[in-house]
Amino acid sequence: PPQPDVTWAETAWFAFAAPERRLGGTLYPLFRPSLGVCALGVAVWDDTACEPWRARYARRLWHLPVPDAELDDIAIGGLHIRCLEPLSRYRVHYRDGDRVEVDLTYTGLVAPYAPIATPERGHLDQPCRVEGRLYLDGETIVIDGFEMRDRSWGARDDLRRTRGSYSYGIGGEGDAFLAATMELDGVERVVMGFLLRHGVRQDLVSGARQVLERSAAGYPLRVGLEAVDRVGRTLSVEGRCPSRLAEQATPGMFGQSGRAAS
Repeated sequence: PPQPDVTWAETAWFAFAAPERRLGGTLYPLFRPSLGVCALGVAVWDDTACEPWRARYARRLWHLPVPDAELDDIAIGGLHIRCLEPLSRYRVHYRDGDRVEVDLTYTGLVAPYAPIATPERGHLDQPCRVEGRLYLDGETIVIDGFEMRDRSWGARDDLRRTRGSYSYGIGGEGDAFLAATMELDGVERVVMGFLLRHGVRQDLVSGARQVLERSAAGYPLRVGLEAVDRVGRTLSVEGRCPSRLAEQATPGMFGQSGRAAS
């Protein structure tokens, strides 16, 4: 942090998936250097359960010591992240005994999208090719596809309250989108994001996300997103939610992670 601040947090988020199995996963470390502690969340889910205690795998460690190391090559709570090439390639490995092991390489398809990047605060997102394997409950699952990683830093108040979503899709090396929305006047409006089409990326300047269909219990079953980028290109997508996981990512952030089939 630029100056001591107990609310300062740095996070990294790596997603992976096996869409043919309706399976998704996340690895999420959070660092609070002013307090000398960090946290780690790792989850793997499919369509059999959405609660963390019933999911294929879910573990959250809240109070780990911050290692005396740079974040480009760091190990905490069974997770090892190593930067192979800055802002381009990362090796991520996690193991929890004989229960689960994740060994993945992330290669950026394009340069990170960084709408905010100052010493005080910042956030970046990067669509990636993800290759490797997941070992879960005695079975090895090949991971080979596209997913997103992100990185954030800055003051983060655990008492904040916001409502919104983080939606994205990746169709290949030259086609992807990302839309972060916030609920304003009862509408989830796009406040940040990009459209990458035929290798050309532009910021989203307007749009909205809507839950089109819910289950009897209230879970999203179908979502839609309409948006426009800076040069007037339109984005209209719809996704079905075959699997999901409810999780407490941080004390101030409860989220529902999901896999969507377009």
